[in-house]
Amino acid sequence: MLKHRRRSLLHAAVATAALAVALSAPVPAAAQDGAGRTWAAEAAPYSDATLLDVANVGRGRTWAAGFTIRDEGKVTRFRPVVAERAEPGAAWTPVESATAAAGEVSSRVNAMDANGGRDVWLVGDDSAVLDGKVYTQHFDGRRWRVVPAALPEKSDAGSLLDVDARPGGAWAAGNAQIEVSRTWNEAKGTWNIQYRTAGIVRHFDGTAWRDVPLPELPGDYWYLNGIQAVADDDVWAAGYDGDGGRPLLLHYDGTSWQRVEAPGVTDIPGQAQKFAVTGDGALWLVGEDWSPEDGSTRALVARHDATGWHGLAVPDVPARLFGVTARPGGGIAVVGQTLGERRDALAWAWQPAGRDRWKDLALPQPAATDPAENVASAVTGGRAGLTVVGTSTARGAEPQPFVSVRR
Repeated sequence: MLKHRRRSLLHAAVATAALAVALSAPVPAAAQDGAGRTWAAEAAPYSDATLLDVANVGRGRTWAAGFTIRDEGKVTRFRPVVAERAEPGAAWTPVESATAAAGEVSSRVNAMDANGGRDVWLVGDDSAVLDGKVYTQHFDGRRWRVVPAALPEKSDAGSLLDVDARPGGAWAAGNAQIEVSRTWNEAKGTWNIQYRTAGIVRHFDGTAWRDVPLPELPGDYWYLNGIQAVADDDVWAAGYDGDGGRPLLLHYDGTSWQRVEAPGVTDIPGQAQKFAVTGDGALWLVGEDWSPEDGSTRALVARHDATGWHGLAVPDVPARLFGVTARPGGGIAVVGQTLGERRDALAWAWQPAGRDRWKDLALPQPAATDPAENVASAVTGGRAGLTVVGTSTARGAEPQPFVSVRR
């Protein structure tokens, strides 16, 4: 890629959400998914934020995270925001201490995860205030602090797109735009700079983020959207392989990373987004699958167990998935966006029993003037039930956050 100036690396969920569009066919229903359960809309404490993630912090507390956008003269400023619901049914309130601790950092919050209420992480983008390092922020139960993560040498930009908080130290994954070469254009008086985009992984050792080297991959464009540590010697990362135009899977065995080929998952066009681990020990992956025949997009869902990776049959509905969470009994709930004439947020559930395992949870669309684009970015479970966060954007208007709870 030949560039003459710095290029921002956007969160894949944000970048692809702007292209998405709605449900055009019904999803099979599963009778065992809690008849009588209903959705309730909950007011977010921000009117102009983009919410990208949500986490169950424990003891009935739920946090949501994202960012606001401000145009300050010729500069666009991103401001991290966090909201808290102290208990099921309580009002959402801003966590002002998180935003205050970020200070002058201009960054999105691309992802959040919590290992209880004393180990919460936010990750985002590179920031000039941090000398080009990537913004991450940690809450230890008492205070927030910014913990910058270094990018590879000669990086011009970078982002961490997912984080997994766990007792052995948090893991984070994303990408960096790395300079390959530069030549001086005498006629234009500028540098011609060639970049490559590559995935990065960082592990927090209790003091700082350290690089965990990844294998060299062919091509000059690939990145990581998700990471999940099942154990210290069993860590997975997933994203997109631009060389093959397909989902990418990497595995860490405690010593080094290796690329993993999974028939039906990594040999089809598309990209992987996020992971979840269910109570039976299975690892789940969601994303999107692109059909080379008609150019359509379908949801991608895969499961890893003792016998390897297996692609899961999904509803025949144009859609892409951005989030997944475990449910009791080995089931999962997934969220994302449907594709069609409308642009609607979706929430589906899968249970490992019964003939019709998928159920459309009929996520209500946030009130917005049509035409609007609605996207569900993340989902978590807990005492309140399922909590979904996302963003609704009407044409010509600022994005509006929404929160929906299925009790």
